[in-house]
Amino acid sequence: MAEYKKILRVDLSNNTLEEEDIPPNVEEKYLGGKGLVAYYMYKEVKPKTDSYSPENKLFIFNGPLAFVYPTFTKISIGAKSPLTGTFCDSYAGGSFAVELKRAGYTGIIVEGRSDKMVCLKITRDEKRLIECENLRGKTTYEVGDYFTSYSVLTIGPAGENLVRFAGIFIDMRSRPLNRPGVAGRGGLGAVMGSKNLKAIIVRGWMGLEDLGLKIDLEKRSQLINRYMEILKKEVVPAIGLGSNLPVFKLSAEAKILPVKNFRLGVHDKWEELTEDGWRKIFVGRHTCPTCPVACGVKVREAGKETGKIEYETVAMTGSNVLVVDRPHVIELDEVLNALGLDTISAGNVAAFATELVERGILDYPLKWGDVEEYKRFYHDIAYRKGVGDIFAEGVAKAADHFNAHEYAVHIKGLEIPAYDPRGVVGMALAYATADRGGDHLRAWTVVTEISMRPSLEDLVKLVIHLQNRNAALWTLVACDNIVGGFADPEAGTKLYVEMLNTLGYDYDYERFIRLGERIYNLTRLINNLDGIYRDKDVLPPRFHEKREDTGWRIAPEDFKKMLDLYYRYRGWDERGAPPERLLKDLEILSS
Repeated sequence: MAEYKKILRVDLSNNTLEEEDIPPNVEEKYLGGKGLVAYYMYKEVKPKTDSYSPENKLFIFNGPLAFVYPTFTKISIGAKSPLTGTFCDSYAGGSFAVELKRAGYTGIIVEGRSDKMVCLKITRDEKRLIECENLRGKTTYEVGDYFTSYSVLTIGPAGENLVRFAGIFIDMRSRPLNRPGVAGRGGLGAVMGSKNLKAIIVRGWMGLEDLGLKIDLEKRSQLINRYMEILKKEVVPAIGLGSNLPVFKLSAEAKILPVKNFRLGVHDKWEELTEDGWRKIFVGRHTCPTCPVACGVKVREAGKETGKIEYETVAMTGSNVLVVDRPHVIELDEVLNALGLDTISAGNVAAFATELVERGILDYPLKWGDVEEYKRFYHDIAYRKGVGDIFAEGVAKAADHFNAHEYAVHIKGLEIPAYDPRGVVGMALAYATADRGGDHLRAWTVVTEISMRPSLEDLVKLVIHLQNRNAALWTLVACDNIVGGFADPEAGTKLYVEMLNTLGYDYDYERFIRLGERIYNLTRLINNLDGIYRDKDVLPPRFHEKREDTGWRIAPEDFKKMLDLYYRYRGWDERGAPPERLLKDLEILSS
C-alpha cells in the first residue's frame, strides 16, 4: 500500500503523545487487528516481561475495513496476559473501532505507567491525557454515563485492583446508545489498570473521503449490496434472538453444557435458559454502528434488566454454578459488567470455589445456586477483600494456593469457556493449542463434530484451518457473530477478501489464509520465547476424568495422538515450536 497508516503512541510515564506511521511493508504483511497486535508485541515487548510492569504495552488496533464496510466495528486489544503470561488479544464491539478510524488512526500503543489516574482524550480539537482521579472506583456504567458524547473504552474497579481476569469495556451506559462491547478474556483490564489508565474516549470527525484511502467505490457499492443480502437471508435468521443464545440449546442437548464446575453436562432446568426462554422476556435490541444485524439483546424480568446478555454468560455464571433462573442470571450479569469482570472466567472461578467449599477445602459461605452469595463473592474479588484476594488471581493461582489442581479447569491459566470437550473432543485440541490459553474463538468445532462426527485426523486438520482462517478474520477485524451466521463461512471469507481488495490490496483466498498462518505462527513464537512449549499444551485433569453423568473422558493417549498430529501438520517440532525454516517461509523472519 502506498499510503501510510497512523498509530498514536502514548507514553504514560512521560505524559507524551506522538504519531507515527506504520511502515507500508508491515501494514501489507499484517493489515490490522490481530496481525498488528502480534507484530508490535513481538517487536516491542521483551520475553519474560511482567504483565504489570511499565514495559508491558497495551495494543489497540482496528481493521482495514472499519468504517469502510458495514459490520466491521470490533476492535482488537492485546498485551502480555496477567492470567497466562502469554500473548493475549481480545475483541470488543461497540463504536470505538469506527470512531478511532474516523480520528485517523489504525491503532494506539500505550506504554509506561502514570503516577495518577488518567484518561486519554482524542477529538478533532485535542489529543491529550487528562487527570481523572474523580473516576477512580467508578463502575463501567458510571464512566460511560460520565462521557456521554464519546465512544468510551474503560475498566471497572476490578481492573483498577489488578484482578487478573478484569476486562475492558466499550460504550457501557445505563441507557446504551448502541450495543456495548467487552474485551473480556485474559485480564487486559488489569493491564490497563496497572498503567493507571481509566479510560480512552474518542470522538471521530472524518468522513470516508477525508481518510485518504484509495477505494474502488463502484466495486465497494456492489459488494455492500451483496453483503446486505447475505446478512438478511443467512445471518439474521441464523443468529435468532441474538447474542449466541441459540447455542445454549445445542450445548444442553449435546450434554456439553458446563454444570457444577464441568462435572455434569446438563441440568433439569436448562430449557428456561434457552433462546425461547429469553424470548419470553425480550424487550429490545442494540446494534453496533453500521451493522444491520442488531444482535445485542435487552431483557427484563422480575424487575431485573440487562442490555448485555450472551450465551457464555448464561452458561458460565448461570448453569456452571447452578444459578438457573433468568432474573438471577440477569442480576449476576449486571454485577459483573459493572465491576468490569470477564463473565467466562468469573463463572469458572466461582464454580471452582464452590467445589472447594463443598469438599471442605475452603471455609467461605458459598453454595450452588445462591445468587446473593455469588454477588458478594464477585464483589470480594473485584475489591480484593478476604478470600476474594486469592480468587482475584484466577483459577490457576488459586489452585496453587489451595493445592487443588485436580478441580481447576483452565489451560495455561485461562479459564475454559462453555463447551465441555469430553463431548466434542476437537475442542480439547482447540483449547490446548489456542495462543491465549483455553479459548473457543480460535477454533470452534462444535457444530461440525455434532453433525458429522469427523475422524481424529480430520479434526486436527479442521482445528488448524480454523485457527489460520480466524487469525486472518480477526485481523480484518470481522465479527465472530456474523462469521458464525454465514451458511458457508468459507464463501463469506472470500467475500471479505474481495472487500479488502477494493482498498488496493492484492489478496486471494489462499494468500489470506496464509496471512492467518503467518500470524498464528508469530503468536506461537512469542509464546515460545516466554517458555510456552508442549508441556503447557495440556488439558486440566478434570477432562481426563470420567464425567459424573455420562462417563465421558478424554484418554491421555488419545489426546497425545491429536497433539502429535497437530504439530506434524503445523510443521512444528516435537516441542511445539515452529522451526526457523518455517518462520522464514512465512516471512516472519528474514531469509
